[in-house]
Amino acid sequence: MPRQELLVIDRFEEDAAVIEYGRQTFTLPRSLLPRAAKEGDVIKLAVVLDNEATLRRKKEVRSLADEVFAK
Repeated sequence: MPRQELLVIDRFEEDAAVIEYGRQTFTLPRSLLPRAAKEGDVIKLAVVLDNEATLRRKKEVRSLADEVFAK
């Protein structure tokens, strides 16, 4: 079951949104939030592992390393 955590938009600073998470804060690019998002809004954040993209990236890095170290 997904974790449910309360995330609140504290404020906007230029192109960043300052997010409150318990007693901590962090920033997200404002472009990741809906256009209608405003200070005080509660947001949901889903973090999902993309195993296919991870495997593709590992192959690309391995291929680049092989090119560099094969010389």
